[in-house]
Amino acid sequence: YTVSTEEIINTDEVNDEESKMKIRYARKHISFQTICDGFTELLPITINGQNETDETECEQWPCNNIYTHCNGLWNCLNGADEIDCDLSSLLSLNYSSDHHKCVSPYTNQFIYLPINKANDGEVDCLGAMDEPKLCRTKYRVTYDYNFYCMNQSSEPCIAAQYLCNNINNCYYGEDEQFCIRNRTLPIYCWSLDLSFGSDVEKFLCKQMDSFKKEPVVYFTLDEMNNSVKDLTKNSANEISSSLPLLKKSDQYQPRCHRGIDLRVWLNNKNNITKNTCLCPPSYYGDKCQYQNQRISLSIKFRALSNSWQIPFAIVILLIDDNNEQIIHSYEQFTYLSIRDCKIKFNIYLIYSNRLKNQTKNYGIQFNIYEKISLNYRGSLFFPIKFSFLPVHRLSLIIDIPSDNINIESCSNNPCINGKCIKYLNNKQNKIFCQCNEGWSGRYCTIEHSSRCSSDSLYIGVSPNNQSICICPINKFGSRCLLNNTICQNNENLTCQNGGQCIPTDEYMISNKKFICICRKGYTG
Repeated sequence: YTVSTEEIINTDEVNDEESKMKIRYARKHISFQTICDGFTELLPITINGQNETDETECEQWPCNNIYTHCNGLWNCLNGADEIDCDLSSLLSLNYSSDHHKCVSPYTNQFIYLPINKANDGEVDCLGAMDEPKLCRTKYRVTYDYNFYCMNQSSEPCIAAQYLCNNINNCYYGEDEQFCIRNRTLPIYCWSLDLSFGSDVEKFLCKQMDSFKKEPVVYFTLDEMNNSVKDLTKNSANEISSSLPLLKKSDQYQPRCHRGIDLRVWLNNKNNITKNTCLCPPSYYGDKCQYQNQRISLSIKFRALSNSWQIPFAIVILLIDDNNEQIIHSYEQFTYLSIRDCKIKFNIYLIYSNRLKNQTKNYGIQFNIYEKISLNYRGSLFFPIKFSFLPVHRLSLIIDIPSDNINIESCSNNPCINGKCIKYLNNKQNKIFCQCNEGWSGRYCTIEHSSRCSSDSLYIGVSPNNQSICICPINKFGSRCLLNNTICQNNENLTCQNGGQCIPTDEYMISNKKFICICRKGYTG
């Protein structure tokens, strides 16, 4: 059970300004420590047509974890996160494991309730301490009203200040039945000195206070806190005089969490602008606040010595296994071993649908071509074995196929408009169709109007229905229609003595615009 968004009340019931500020902050900012803790802090946000808060999609999140265990609050509705946390209960002769200490509504004495009787729909403890849902639903911000009055339809939950005040605030007097009579101080739970109360009164007041949940939770280091406490006992004056007071400020918050904040001019004449966020592939949203489901690749390539000076076009596809065999996303770059052998390529591949279809099987296809001749060297396939993961990480070492390797075709060709080819790394003889230009799909049955230039190579269709093209060494652009003249310009004094000029790949970050592959006998 989580508190519904309709039950969120405004902060007027909170008296101090600091608490109001914390509540307002928690409603708009996701805090890792309070995600899936059974309490809805974050105001609902519509994502892909669904209302999302910090308590949605929490089915796999355990309520008893390092952030909730023994924090004094029942984050699990049966209180499993608070079992064996009370030292006084552990030392009691009547205590047994997997039991909660509470007060009997019939005898006003302590009892130990089995955990399987907590949150079972029946009140076994005074004030319904074992049934947190009864008073957790209405009062969202402070949870002060958490003592439950039995058989009371109107306002059944009362606050700690009404206990033991010599007035029956519950119709049947449960709030007074356990109290010491004829006390001079009527409101016991508000008393600064609790030493005069009975053990039952002390326990119930403590329980009522523990139900107050902090909207903002900070990371703590228990051992460090203990050492600081010990230190302050010996030299409190020195610490207080030497340490400056630090005030936390949350006024400055980067607007684009993982992106770049841009100002776009909509109308130069009237000076109309709009702020927007440029997000990396792994994030999306107007503030880059949401993570994309994706494949995260870390790749290193290896080549035989006779291929060190050959530039290769590497095309990496994220595909699925349906008949259309959709290419969800792809990356393309040039690999040159003498330049890139020590580089680790980090790549994100994004699913074409923001919520991917988990019933499909997905895989990564590597296609390797010689960049100058556009000769095909081979393909490799790596299945995504755990498709339920929102982010799947793969670390791979890819061996560039030799130029004399035998690319096996299929005995029975199922490809209608293409060539059937076996993957080089698949022991189960897994095959795929290398479609002719203008065709796509698992068996090359879907017609497509190719828009690649005549001297380039067509290899498939992107998610936005654009042709995926491999450009020759002197061309670039999505359709290979742009000429790269860096190696044709005499003023640049490119490669001498018959050296091969290779333009720097746009994928690389480099100050050099080209690299020279020298003939045998020359260096530099």
